[in-house]
Amino acid sequence: MKNIGKILLALVLFFSVQNVEAMTIEHFHSEASDDIVLEDNVNASTALAGNSVEVNSEVKGITAGAGNNVAFNGETDYAALVGNNVEITGTVNNDALIVGNIISTTSDASFNRDTIIFGTDIQLDGDFNRNVSIYASKVTIKNANIKGNVKIYSENITVEDATIEGNLSYPSDAVAKISDKAVIGKTIKTDPINNKDEENYFNTISNKVLSFACYALIFAVICLLFPKVIEYINKKYEKITFDEGLEVFTKGLVSLVLIPIIAVILMITVIGIPLSIVLLVLYFVAIYLSTIFTAYLLGYKIWQKVFNKDMNMLLIGLIGLFVLLILNLIPGVRYLVSIVTILIGLGLIVDKIKSSR
Repeated sequence: MKNIGKILLALVLFFSVQNVEAMTIEHFHSEASDDIVLEDNVNASTALAGNSVEVNSEVKGITAGAGNNVAFNGETDYAALVGNNVEITGTVNNDALIVGNIISTTSDASFNRDTIIFGTDIQLDGDFNRNVSIYASKVTIKNANIKGNVKIYSENITVEDATIEGNLSYPSDAVAKISDKAVIGKTIKTDPINNKDEENYFNTISNKVLSFACYALIFAVICLLFPKVIEYINKKYEKITFDEGLEVFTKGLVSLVLIPIIAVILMITVIGIPLSIVLLVLYFVAIYLSTIFTAYLLGYKIWQKVFNKDMNMLLIGLIGLFVLLILNLIPGVRYLVSIVTILIGLGLIVDKIKSSR
């Protein structure tokens, strides 16, 4: 998790390639630039991406912000904030999702419903009127007032002069320093972090966030160097039927199974070994890139249904990757999501290769 800040910085810098003028504040609002300061109220959802993102106004909808430094000082219905350094002093009237490296909420911050936080170093203050779930390396709860339950999955926990009306639960093998001045309804020690047969869930979170950043950078390169690949998806799947979706899925499944078989057959012929090696290399590259293509198609469909405005390839891809990130963090679901993602992505790649021929 220590390098996530640097990677997220590289992730958001590609948005500075172009400046996008904001549309009317009465409709969905988006900005992608190096430094963004939102001062005007927005009567809809907003999406902001840049090196520095600051929100000082009221947003009547979802506030989605991504950047190296993200500061939320306003008021919003829902919040989805991703960054290296994230600081919140404003009010979130409903649910909030925060992902980052160093995350802090001040004494002026207010969260009126559930809050989920993924990060490295978390410092909480302010008012939380419902449940809080935290997945991090280090967590410090200062003078926060929390009316619901607090679930912490961390190795290092400090609770100072905080009030937690519900339960405080954390792993039994965590290093926990709880002040005598803290008021807590009930303390519950859960299973140790490292006692599960499957991989450590905290490591899973770290790896997924890291993968999100890497995929985003690769997608940015594809957009800049091979924009026609993305344009093909826009044109081919502007309107997609169930049969067309099933066809893409089937092509991906056939490719996943058939290509290794062909490679093995080529190896048996001896003279086909070099071709077999090249085929396998391309096969694994395609599997890796499949997530990017699936994410873009998913983001494209969300963009059509929710935002319904001029295209922004980079923002569409980021939306799709972010949705896949969240789905891949859900235990019991992430394996199915990974399989479906690979099959659809492979199908899209095969489609593009066939069209090029």
